[in-house]
Amino acid sequence: MADYERIARFIYGFHRFANPESLRKLGGEGILPAGLVARGAMLAQRFDAVLGDWQDDARLERADSVSDARIAALLKDTRDFAAELAYARTQGAQWEGGSEG
Repeated sequence: MADYERIARFIYGFHRFANPESLRKLGGEGILPAGLVARGAMLAQRFDAVLGDWQDDARLERADSVSDARIAALLKDTRDFAAELAYARTQGAQWEGGSEG
């Protein structure tokens, strides 16, 4: 059976660092390196996959299939990404001018 308190903690933890919808729209900012935009989209996909697995667990009435290690890795990656994104946004003018260093 789904552990809704655990799911809520995961969602809250993820949103502390990033909003999945905002991650999907990073390409529209135009000033970020393509690699960073792709990583943001991948994090949003990983977030969706975790929620999808929990939905499947509930629908199939099976035990929780999302490991603590998977959650911890995704939250760590999201935290690290948020720091890189904040830095990249402060450096945006350099990328727009063609210099990345």
